[in-house]
Amino acid sequence: MYKIILIAVIVTIIGLFVMTKIDPSSNSNTINGESTTLVGDDLVQVGITGQVIHPGDYEVNPSLTLKSLIDMAGGVTDNADPKSYTPTLLIGSRSSFYISKKADIPETVVTEDIAKVNVNTASEEDLKEVGFNKAQAAAVIAYREANGDFQALEDIMLVSGIGEKTYLAVRDKICLM
Repeated sequence: MYKIILIAVIVTIIGLFVMTKIDPSSNSNTINGESTTLVGDDLVQVGITGQVIHPGDYEVNPSLTLKSLIDMAGGVTDNADPKSYTPTLLIGSRSSFYISKKADIPETVVTEDIAKVNVNTASEEDLKEVGFNKAQAAAVIAYREANGDFQALEDIMLVSGIGEKTYLAVRDKICLM
């Protein structure tokens, strides 16, 4: 009798373990080349990193704004660059956001201002100074002229020839305003 009860308990534990690995309410989809996790009827999973109090993944309605997501993440830190994001931007199909830090100002005497480059207005030469090569800088300008202003820092990866590696290298040196 004890053997039957023991076997039933073991089978139940194994069954529960297997069931925890299966989540039927979560579907993974790709939207605009980015992986987006649909969480519920109207929710998507969106990551936010950088200068926010609680970086991480959040389940949100895609019709919310970036400001709503930032508020969910506890707000921005004192070191966040307000020119690096557009609070009114709708989350839509985006799967992640990065809030850039302010330009680092050395403690020694600085003879010239330290400024980020605005990808929505910068010249080819300005873009090259922050880390884009000549072809990438020209592609940024061509993309901007064809599609309008960039709405999020991550949008720079929509430009042909600019991938995640380049984005990670320049994201703290560029801004949107």
